[in-house]
Amino acid sequence: MTIGPLALAIGFAVVLATPLRAEQWASSYTGHDYAKCRKDKGNGDPVSVHRCPGKAGLTVIWTAGDDSSAVEFGTKALQETISDKAAFFEVGKTIEWRGPKGGKLQAAIVRYATGQSVGKLDGSRLVVYRLSPDGSSCIIGSVDARKLDANTAARRLADETAEAFRCGQDARSED
Repeated sequence: MTIGPLALAIGFAVVLATPLRAEQWASSYTGHDYAKCRKDKGNGDPVSVHRCPGKAGLTVIWTAGDDSSAVEFGTKALQETISDKAAFFEVGKTIEWRGPKGGKLQAAIVRYATGQSVGKLDGSRLVVYRLSPDGSSCIIGSVDARKLDANTAARRLADETAEAFRCGQDARSED
């Protein structure tokens, strides 16, 4: 007779474990004026690269050309496209950093203005990055920022995926 209540308690613990873990993650924010960060020496290329200090000693690398801009994180960022959902991107100035409360950062969320043509950025995406302890980073996926609860969806993607996501091996999530 004591097995029934024990089984019920274990069942509730399993059901509640995932939401509780997700709630234990926290956000912090930084704002950046990327053009004011340390500029890398150019090689005559019209692309501008600036390095900004981020959270927990991570470097934010801002790359800007005539028609798009993007960020990467750390010392070994995977070179990849921002999203298949648009052709041009303009990175936002605010970075949301995610990680377990009291633990190391494991994800970053950045809003991008997006569009299919230069000068017409009429969309918006929240791009979620994996931040690895070894200094590597990559994109986990992105969320259409115009949808209801897009911030919640991006945080859920970060919280549930970042820790185990394998850059260069696992498939990205794009809604």
